[in-house]
Amino acid sequence: MSGDTVHWPRPPTFGETPIRLCVPIWTHEDRYAGQPIIPHLLLGPYHLVRKREFLEQNRIEHILCIRDPSELRFLRATDATAAFTFMDVPADVTKVSIIPYFVQANQWLAQVIAREQNVLVCCSDGIDKSSAFVAAYLMSTYGLKALDAMTFILNQRYCATPSANGYRIKLAEYEPICAAQRSAACKEDGADGLKNSRKRVDEEEAGGDEMNSENSPQNGNSGRKVASFSYKRAR
Repeated sequence: MSGDTVHWPRPPTFGETPIRLCVPIWTHEDRYAGQPIIPHLLLGPYHLVRKREFLEQNRIEHILCIRDPSELRFLRATDATAAFTFMDVPADVTKVSIIPYFVQANQWLAQVIAREQNVLVCCSDGIDKSSAFVAAYLMSTYGLKALDAMTFILNQRYCATPSANGYRIKLAEYEPICAAQRSAACKEDGADGLKNSRKRVDEEEAGGDEMNSENSPQNGNSGRKVASFSYKRAR
């Protein structure tokens, strides 16, 4: 990929299912590279943070590194031009709820991507932890089921494989939570629409023919406010 043009895959259609596996041309060496997943988001192994040429060619401005306590000593910030952000997760995800970590990472990624800044999401090998977090982002943002989110990622990075007894289970647990959040958001938008409709009726009754387009109701705002989260950062 050149620095002038990063060839981003087309993002999934909201709620698309099933997403079929289209096995890409893939070699063993490809697992050591980084692949674009959706516009402004790449997935790959940690060693890429030391590859200045890769970071510059792909215009990487942010690095989100997923690591557990055993990796703190060697998955560290470097002198890369990109800003480092670390998500420190428990070593054994089978014994804890990883959902809050998904939510925090999703909020952060949403902010970065909304600014059209490129981010590399990585873990030690770019196979387990980081692919699970990217899948969680796709589930939350595009309304995908866990299996469809992982299939979409596999079509770009064929080695991406969340652990069967760990992150894969957590993604399955996250699926109904995402569905419930979408349902609640739809109800909230519906309530806002009803409130705006009532407000318009009141304004029409009060102002008669003097009402102009500035008084017309606005569409319900489906964009949710993104809460900030304090991550460990280093330049």
